[in-house]
Amino acid sequence: MTGLSTRHVVLGLLVERPGYGYDLQQRIDARLGFLGLSESAVYKILERLEREGWIEEAGQRRIGITRRGAPRVMYRATPLGLDHFRTWMATPCERALLRDELQAKLTVAVPEDLPDLLAIAAAQQRECLTELAELRLRQPALAQAVELDVPWRDAAKLMVDDFRLRALQTLVDWLAAICQLMEERIRRAAETARQRA
Repeated sequence: MTGLSTRHVVLGLLVERPGYGYDLQQRIDARLGFLGLSESAVYKILERLEREGWIEEAGQRRIGITRRGAPRVMYRATPLGLDHFRTWMATPCERALLRDELQAKLTVAVPEDLPDLLAIAAAQQRECLTELAELRLRQPALAQAVELDVPWRDAAKLMVDDFRLRALQTLVDWLAAICQLMEERIRRAAETARQRA
């Protein structure tokens, strides 16, 4: 089993077609924006892939001027890189692990922390609802991915966006449930404090 590998994502884009750092960062952002890879992170990945022999320079291209005034270096996958990519593609995937800061805070919280945690959860829920609404507006039905005339890249994007949409909806539902639970606990604690006073 393997975890999400940004170097394999970059390698896969170079298997698809040669590219340079900024181009790759833009392609990753368009397809997997949740990775949040900066251009400098992509260049570090390119350096590592080149050291491993998985990619090589494919010449230089003048596509505008870089910040340093140099032409952009194009990279392509090597046969060894293609072999590694195909092996990664055929390797079973780990189920995504949830490593959420709010979950960690809930685990170590004491009752006095509940008002702050409620505010955090409610804010996170609002952000998720906004993102969910935006995604629903621009997300065509997943059923379109079944159509054979839809190019694979578009069908794959539909599937990834559908996952994001469903995951966000699940997160919104969970946040609503824990907000309700915390509100009830805060209400009961306040009622108990009034009765003792």
